[in-house]
Amino acid sequence: MRIILLAVVCALFMVSCGEDGSKSAEFVNMLTLSDTAFPVLVSARAVDVDRVELVFDEDVFARKDAFSPCCSEINGNVLTLYPQTGIKAGTSVRLQGTVRDGAGNSATFSVEVWGYNPDPAVMRINEFTTKGTKTRPDRTELKVLHGGSLAGMALYDGIPGDYRTVCILPDENVQAGEFVVIWWCEALPDGVKQHENSVVNVCSGGGLSENNGILSLSVSPEQGADVQDAVVWSSGESAQYEGYGTREVLERVEKARAMSWWDGEPVYSAWSASTRSMALGQDGRWYTTVQGGASFGSENTSQEYVGSGQ
Repeated sequence: MRIILLAVVCALFMVSCGEDGSKSAEFVNMLTLSDTAFPVLVSARAVDVDRVELVFDEDVFARKDAFSPCCSEINGNVLTLYPQTGIKAGTSVRLQGTVRDGAGNSATFSVEVWGYNPDPAVMRINEFTTKGTKTRPDRTELKVLHGGSLAGMALYDGIPGDYRTVCILPDENVQAGEFVVIWWCEALPDGVKQHENSVVNVCSGGGLSENNGILSLSVSPEQGADVQDAVVWSSGESAQYEGYGTREVLERVEKARAMSWWDGEPVYSAWSASTRSMALGQDGRWYTTVQGGASFGSENTSQEYVGSGQ
C-alpha cells in the first residue's frame, strides 16, 4: 500500500511541475489543501436605481459578458452590475452568473435583488390590533415622521429573515403627519379606499397572532436592510418560552433585543380587542385604548382601558 501511495504522489509531482521545476497551483491545492474553497456570496443589494453590488468573501474574476444583459465591473471582492433597465423600487429581479477566484475555483450564484429606494419615508408603528374579526380585520398603523417614498418598505409579522408574513408597501409618496394603515386581510373592506385624505390603506393577507408576537418595519426586504421600528406584544398567559408561547416568537424577540430594535417589556395584549387597540402614547408608552377607541388613520385617543389581571 505504501509503495502504491508513493507512486501516486510521485506521479502527481511530475505532472504538477513546470519546466523550471516549480509547483503549479493544482499541485498546491491537492497536497496542501490551499485555497480549494469556491468564492462565497456575502451580500447582494442595489445601491442605486441602476447599480447592484455583489460582495464575495474573496477577490473574484469574471468575463465581462458573463452577466448579460447587465454590464459589469470588478474591484477586488466587489462585483458591480449595471442592469440596462434598472430595478424599480418595490420590485425585485433575480440575478445569476459565475465568478472564479485566483486559484480557479468557480461558483455560480442566483440571488434576488430588490430595487433601490433613494428616499424612504421614516415611520414608526403607532397602533395595532391582533384580535380582529371578519368585519374588523387586524390592522397596523404606521405614522409618517419624515416624508418620502413607501416603495419597497416592508412590514413583517415577525422580523426580517424570520417571519409569518410580510407586507411590501406600494410605490406611494407620503408626507410627515400622514398615516399608512395595513389591513391584514385579502382585500380592503367595502367602503375603504386606498387613498383617504392623508391615509394610505394597504391590504396584506393573513392575520396577526392574538396573544404573542412581534412586528418590525424595514426600509427594504433585502438582507441587512435597516429596521426603523419594532413592537413586541404578549398576554403573559403562557407558561412556555418565557411567556411567549412558542420558541419561534421567543427567538424573534431575542434577535430584536440583540439588534436594539426593541427594548423593554412587551406590550400587554390580554386587554385588547377588535375595537380596543394597542396604541403608542405621546410619552412613548404603549397602552390599550377604551372600547371603540381604535383610531386607525388618525391620532391615537388618550383614553385608556383599565382592566384587571395584569
